[in-house]
Amino acid sequence: MSTAQTIAPSIPADPATLRRAMTAGVIGHFVEWYDYGVYAYVATILAVVFFAPSDPTAALLSVFATFAVAFFARPLGGLIFGYLGDRIGRQRCLAFVIVLMSVATFTIGILPTYEQVSVLAPVLLLICRIVQGLSAGGEIAGASSFINEYAPQGRRGLFSSLLPAASAVGLLLGALLMAILTANLSAQQMIAWGWRVPFLIALLLGAAGLYLRIKIEDTPMFRALVSAAKTEANPLKASIMQQSRWIAVAFGATLTYGVGFYTILSYMPSYLRLVSKFDQTSVFAITAVTLIAHIIALPMWGALSDRVGRRPVILGASLALMVVTYPAFLLLAQGNTPITGMIGGAFMAILIAAGAAPLFAYMAEMFPTTVRASSISIGYNASVMLFGGTAPFIATYLIQSTGSQVAPSFYLVAAAACAALTLLFAGTNDKSHRIELRQS
Repeated sequence: MSTAQTIAPSIPADPATLRRAMTAGVIGHFVEWYDYGVYAYVATILAVVFFAPSDPTAALLSVFATFAVAFFARPLGGLIFGYLGDRIGRQRCLAFVIVLMSVATFTIGILPTYEQVSVLAPVLLLICRIVQGLSAGGEIAGASSFINEYAPQGRRGLFSSLLPAASAVGLLLGALLMAILTANLSAQQMIAWGWRVPFLIALLLGAAGLYLRIKIEDTPMFRALVSAAKTEANPLKASIMQQSRWIAVAFGATLTYGVGFYTILSYMPSYLRLVSKFDQTSVFAITAVTLIAHIIALPMWGALSDRVGRRPVILGASLALMVVTYPAFLLLAQGNTPITGMIGGAFMAILIAAGAAPLFAYMAEMFPTTVRASSISIGYNASVMLFGGTAPFIATYLIQSTGSQVAPSFYLVAAAACAALTLLFAGTNDKSHRIELRQS
């Protein structure tokens, strides 16, 4: 039985305020995932810089393990900032997490190397990654709650799709910056200092995101809760006690996007270089086309979910990926021409977009305002921690252990199948949650 507390409908935001709110939510998400994307794009260089050079494959696995370990900090960050988001507001937490992420990313750019400080180098890198994980864990629940509580009725799918679009644009900026650096610097210069540049830029991006986030009020729905003195005394406890079933649904529904994002949109540059043996120019071209296809598809799928519902779109994407992923990876693995790689990457990116675009509205509509940030944090971050952030490591391990270049496709197919099963048996949550959200 739902325990959602109905609140009086709040006054919809005027167009200017709505634009500022969407920009604040989106730019912060963009900065967060630029920071994460940069790490993935320079993974092969980080393997040389931060780990012992005796075994290149082991070093790369160590880089991806460090990438994955940070995701185990995400649920902790989600618990902390989800709790605070439901207690003190979404806006203040979002302002803090963008500072945390940007400072941690900047710090990676000034760390000493393995050659300089030996084993202390990967330890310091791991600490920075854990801080990034804490920040990212708080970002997603706060941003999705913030966007959906500001978005007007009938357009939440469309506006929510801007969040994964911001992630992809951040990754695209990282790819573009790395393409510029590698085109103008020698391999020795990239290893010596060029890899540091994108990490250092994060501080400027974070400052811009912070400025936008401190200039916007908290959501009308949260302000209405505060005015009515109806905030939950312990939102984390209430989430676990009252929303455990729907937290499990959020966990399962996230698998298609979580595993797809980190397998196709984050791990792909390393895969194309090391497995498919594409040159750097081709890697950038394939990555760019894949990301652009994903970005263009996102608002279309989001708008469709406003018409037909969130669950049908995510379910359709999951079923389609079960069919398309293996042949698409065959195109990526062949390495014959960039065109085949673009086709394979774009097909999967478009379907992953269908799993991503409605997801954040689906989760926001699943939970009452009093525990929305906490509940999303638990379900989404746990899913990404266990199966999303580990995807680059698992993909690399599967290729090494099986000898198959298309082995990563098996992991994505399994994730999409689990998401599909979750959605097939999920049913529909108590309508009072969704009505409450839509009254804003």
